[in-house]
Amino acid sequence: MGVEESPASPQELAREGRSVLDAAFGGRPGPRGAAAPRVRADPRSKFILLLVCNVLVMGMASNRAVGLIAVLVGALIALDEPVRVLISYTAITAVFWGLTQLPLWWPSGVAVFFGVVAYWLLRFAISLSLGAWFVTTTRVSTLLAALNQLRAPRFLTIPLAVLFRFVPVALDEARGVMEAMRLRGYSGSYLWRHPLDGIEKLVVPVLAASARSADELSAAALIRGLGGGGRPTVVDRLRFGAADAVLLALSAGLVVLALQPVWGR
Repeated sequence: MGVEESPASPQELAREGRSVLDAAFGGRPGPRGAAAPRVRADPRSKFILLLVCNVLVMGMASNRAVGLIAVLVGALIALDEPVRVLISYTAITAVFWGLTQLPLWWPSGVAVFFGVVAYWLLRFAISLSLGAWFVTTTRVSTLLAALNQLRAPRFLTIPLAVLFRFVPVALDEARGVMEAMRLRGYSGSYLWRHPLDGIEKLVVPVLAASARSADELSAAALIRGLGGGGRPTVVDRLRFGAADAVLLALSAGLVVLALQPVWGR
């Protein structure tokens, strides 16, 4: 009986020269032996930063706070992701930021419409990019070790472990289907002339591949004892370091910046 190849994890994608952000931006695989993440912080510190940034970006934070968060996300991407991902992120956020300023330069109903749409697209782009960075730079074993130290319930830890395994696989499958469509001529003008047919050719193979990957992930989880009785042995020793102090200080600074208008009343 042959052994099936298990789905790639975020770290396996990184070793192949691509990451979750790389797959999302359509980057091609690079050479093996990619460098390890430079921001080696505790998953709990990174999660606090992720939570604070998402609350502020998707809330009523000022444009200055959103701009600072966008720069912070760009700096994290520059540290841990390929240059092409940083260029793509910078270009997307710059375009959306420029469109939000369009009503100031061209006061009209059309400019206001594009400005409102770009306002939310900018915030979604920042939030999703930071989340993808968190997934890319956090090992599943390290995340589970941190959650186990917090005595987190299993109904929280198991879905997170599965999510961390499944999202990179789904993005990689979608990229492969898009490359296959491009080789068969289903790209460019064809997608504009036949949008429903193009969506069908993309969605159906991705759903089928995702269902197969979900079954493989479920079998791998059962073999590794995920969900069994007792707590697993912790191999990764998590310690508070300089990177954790920096991330927590940045989180506190962003909260103070966001609360300044409230305190000033």
